Amino acid sequence: MKSLRCARLRMPLERADLSLGTIPVMFAVRPPSDGSRPAKGTIFAVEGGPGYGSIGSARYYRNMLGPGILQRHRLVTVDMRGTGHSQAIDCPGLQKATVSDSKGVEQCARQLGDTFGSYRTSAAADDIDAVRAALGIDEITIYGDSYGTFLAQSYAYRHPDHTAAVILDSAYPVRGESPWYPSLTRHGVKSLSTICRRSEQCEPGARSRLDAAVRRLRSTERGAGPLLDAIGSAGYIPAPPAYRRINRAVAAYLEGDRKPYRSLTAPFDGTYGSYRAYSRGQELTVSCNDYPMLWDKRSSFEERHEQLLRAVRDHSSRPFAPFTAREVALESFSSYRECRHWPQPTSLYEPPAPPGAEAPEVPTLVIAGELDNVTSPYEAAKVVAAFPDARRRVIRNAGHVPSLYGGRFPAEGRVRKFVRRFSG
Repeated sequence: MKSLRCARLRMPLERADLSLGTIPVMFAVRPPSDGSRPAKGTIFAVEGGPGYGSIGSARYYRNMLGPGILQRHRLVTVDMRGTGHSQAIDCPGLQKATVSDSKGVEQCARQLGDTFGSYRTSAAADDIDAVRAALGIDEITIYGDSYGTFLAQSYAYRHPDHTAAVILDSAYPVRGESPWYPSLTRHGVKSLSTICRRSEQCEPGARSRLDAAVRRLRSTERGAGPLLDAIGSAGYIPAPPAYRRINRAVAAYLEGDRKPYRSLTAPFDGTYGSYRAYSRGQELTVSCNDYPMLWDKRSSFEERHEQLLRAVRDHSSRPFAPFTAREVALESFSSYRECRHWPQPTSLYEPPAPPGAEAPEVPTLVIAGELDNVTSPYEAAKVVAAFPDARRRVIRNAGHVPSLYGGRFPAEGRVRKFVRRFSG
């Protein structure tokens, strides 16, 4: 494999207000291994989180694409502004987990000052296009995983004339996502039952056990929120063992043994490590700027709090069964409650997809793990519906990002086949 060639470009923090200054954005290029012939195409790969830089994942992208593809294709990775080598955001309270996320979000916003809104998906998509232009490349194939699918869609919407093809691994839509994120709970509960039906290690009746455990937790513990969080994160690789562990903990709890449940739901008590490897501040900054919330972002904190409570009162719990809307919004990690403390957007804010813009009619591959509730097959279907020339591939028994981290799953073969056909 050829080594990466790295460079930096200085990007305006705000292209509509140059007075806010610039930020260095680093990118890395791996030239085609066959230098005797012209490159067939260029693949830009962008990481998830948000909070992770893409350059650090270059070896995963190389392994996924394989030497056959990389013989004639360039691979470019860009550390999104605020991550990795692109002036990663270090908000110490959040990074070291010394304060609550709500307090840490307040501190992080104050630290960023007038540039708090500059760390958003639309600006990062424009950074990618600036790198493309600097390299003298006309069209790119863009691959994104997890949050990277959100960024890749934003690029396609904002720069359709320079998008040759799109690959989205574990996708959720840049438009039309509910601020309740209902598939997180609904698909997690479904996947728990699916795994137990397929596993000899599970007694029949996983859903009945879950219902009984939730009822008991409400009456004897501090509520069902920790169990809901465990289900919410189960779609991450490897998914089948994660769901089996939940089932074992639930069964033991109902039999009077609380140790497996307490181990399953133990609160996070460490730190997030190096902010250059993963920036917790950048993740929450981008999330609070771009993701739909249960309140109007233009309102005050007091108004947001009241809107949140009103949303809980007015929303049916049926989509979250056996959990309730209150548990989803107020007792779990899925509602981004900490973002109530984020500043109101300024006039410079641009959404990931421009209002009224259509997705480009370019070949688009959307991969979903069958058991992934983090970015579910249902959400993948919504993305496919938005892109005129898209196809969805659901990978059986797979969880989150199967083509990159799935190991034994065959999703990387789908990516290679797609690239050979549509990327030169």
